[in-house]
Amino acid sequence: MKKTFAVKDWVFGAGMPKICVPIVETTREAIWEKAEEIAELPVQIVEWRVDFYEDVFCTDKMLDTLQGLRERLKEKALLFTFRTKGEGGNLPVEKDRYYELNQAAAASGYADLVDLEAFLDEEQTPVRIRKLKEAGSRVITSNHDFQKTPPVEEMERRLRQMEEMGADVAKLAVMPAGRQDVMDLLQATVSADEELQIPVVTMSMGRQGVLSRIAGELTGSAMTFAALGSTSAPGQIPVKEMVEILSALG
Repeated sequence: MKKTFAVKDWVFGAGMPKICVPIVETTREAIWEKAEEIAELPVQIVEWRVDFYEDVFCTDKMLDTLQGLRERLKEKALLFTFRTKGEGGNLPVEKDRYYELNQAAAASGYADLVDLEAFLDEEQTPVRIRKLKEAGSRVITSNHDFQKTPPVEEMERRLRQMEEMGADVAKLAVMPAGRQDVMDLLQATVSADEELQIPVVTMSMGRQGVLSRIAGELTGSAMTFAALGSTSAPGQIPVKEMVEILSALG
């Protein structure tokens, strides 16, 4: 049986794919303003892409901004994400500092979920996942390939390894070079959803991969990202359109 889990008043990994809207603004005021706007939308999750925040490396300011986000988002789930430069993020970061930021967010109690890159340091990842869970956060373990789409077997292996590491959710994003790459990602998602005990989140990025962002109910991908203004990755659909599409498909 799939290991779903409750977040706020809904269940991750059950029902329609949950919609996540990223916040990529750089200043505290702009971040909070965006949060107030998203709080009124029919979406379930808000991702704070903290690697865009101008004071990200000042922990006190980061936590204060995170607290303000929590207050403004009301009942939305809050996902804390520092995407490293190597996986398409906005800023370079030392590995230890990356882990410290994630742990501080989890320990604050303001973040419902924390994104942890699976292969930044494979040996450390299981320990880091355990520490984040002990601090009270659920962990989305992720991998992003902006250069290519690996073979189906390799994508399945990566998702399987994330589960073995202890993740609550396994997430994989890849870049297609053609339509077969998109189909391969969809196939890997179906296979992983059938095999893994934890929820799976996948996407094929860019214009060619848009189909993967709306096909979650068919493939088993439990969450999709939609944009309100600025995007955090290529191919994200505007949130209003995403709500309409998923409602029609559901």
